[in-house]
Amino acid sequence: MKLKKRMILFGIACILNTMAVGCGAATEPTVKTEEALSGEILPEEETDALIKDDGKDMDESQENTAGKWQVLDPDTAAAVDADFLGKVWKIEEDSFFIVERKVKISGDGSLIYSSPSSDADIPDSQLIHVMFEENTGFYMRNIDEDEESHEYKEAGFQDLNKHMFVEMKGGFVNDEFHATEIRFY
Repeated sequence: MKLKKRMILFGIACILNTMAVGCGAATEPTVKTEEALSGEILPEEETDALIKDDGKDMDESQENTAGKWQVLDPDTAAAVDADFLGKVWKIEEDSFFIVERKVKISGDGSLIYSSPSSDADIPDSQLIHVMFEENTGFYMRNIDEDEESHEYKEAGFQDLNKHMFVEMKGGFVNDEFHATEIRFY
């Protein structure tokens, strides 16, 4: 079992390295924490990768091939159990805006997250509008004394606050993220 996991992680690392080398000459720092970003807006990553159709109908696999924002790649989405990650930036009456929270899978299989500092000046053009329906599930992380808990309890839109991290399931339509599930902490 351990060998199989190692082989999968090695394969993911090889794919990520191939994509990094093959997508251009732009270089990225190895690790950036939220504090290290202090106002820096991460550059958009361009990709020539094709989105494969796995037989789902068009409603389920909402493709945003011409859009500015894309859902996470399948391997990363499976690792974080979400289609897109963000940090709440603005809250309106019936929707909210986020900045993208980037995540990478390191060579040892751990996840590396980065997002702009809460003090950063983010232009509206870098914000992603999140829309949701009446039946969208909202879940807030239950934090216990040792802060090791990853359990979520049912919550509502009213429990969402500025600068919270969100993990969302759903897809993009015209650069708006239409969420079917929103987990936050």
